[in-house]
Amino acid sequence: MTPPLLEETAIIFGADGNDLWPTLCAIQSVITHNPHTKLDFYILHTAIPTTLQHLITALFQTESSQLTFLDVAQKAQALRTHTHPRWQASCFYRCYLPVLFREKRFVLWLDNALLVTGSLAPLLHRFPQEASLGAVVDPLAYMLQRNNVPLHTLLGDAPAAGLPDTTLAHYTKDHLSLTQPEHYFNSNMLLLRPRLISPSQINRCFTLATRPYLCPGTDILNQVFHNHVHLLPERWNFMTGKLTENLCLHLPESWKKQRETERLHRCILNFPEGAKPWQDPALPGASHYQRLSTQLEDRLSRLAPTLIRTLCSG
Repeated sequence: MTPPLLEETAIIFGADGNDLWPTLCAIQSVITHNPHTKLDFYILHTAIPTTLQHLITALFQTESSQLTFLDVAQKAQALRTHTHPRWQASCFYRCYLPVLFREKRFVLWLDNALLVTGSLAPLLHRFPQEASLGAVVDPLAYMLQRNNVPLHTLLGDAPAAGLPDTTLAHYTKDHLSLTQPEHYFNSNMLLLRPRLISPSQINRCFTLATRPYLCPGTDILNQVFHNHVHLLPERWNFMTGKLTENLCLHLPESWKKQRETERLHRCILNFPEGAKPWQDPALPGASHYQRLSTQLEDRLSRLAPTLIRTLCSG
């Protein structure tokens, strides 16, 4: 059978407001490490001005890439009255993917806090034909569970909003009903086959959105798909950052050894907590981000004057 191609994959981001520039850098990282490949990008949003959309679309309209903005504000607003206060636009984006891209063979969701550092083509080769969802186990969540960290400690100053007064381990097992809590996956990178995701699974995601969760988008996906997810190697969502790296020092020896192997072959860097690479130049991947940002600024400075004049005259 012909192996799946990256050209058949819709690569999806979600952005609004202050997270737009990191999103563009993440898109640029995909292009940089997947040259001469037809790339089909989408940005889901609820409030990006039309003029800005035109500018960014032109920036990524090349011989080998295209970008489309999809405004989902109307659907997101219609659901808002039926969702819990902790439910955010990013939660909606993730759960709505199988509906919005039903006709696509593959969908790759990438959070804007990710940077691609290698070819994405092998990722599709690791995705079994019968799998509907692929993701990577979250080592940070695993260590917080192991250490019996109280759930309310993780909330910080955020309102408890009906969450149980328990540890993360009990929350994952009891509140999310995970039979194997150690397989809790991170949703900043998701690989989907939309046609293999049933309407009942999609409906359950939105039904659960009325309940309180610590991390609604990720928790709900874990609750619905934990028995159906194909767990991918850590290189496809390699989580890093000061807290993550410190906690991972206490992983079981077998996991630590495997993690160091995955670090050498990492293809996607994820910054799940604390400072991001555009805020802390000492973080792993920060220099990579800076190069991408500079490259984008240079391209934009050459494109913008002509395009802005065209838009204004129109």
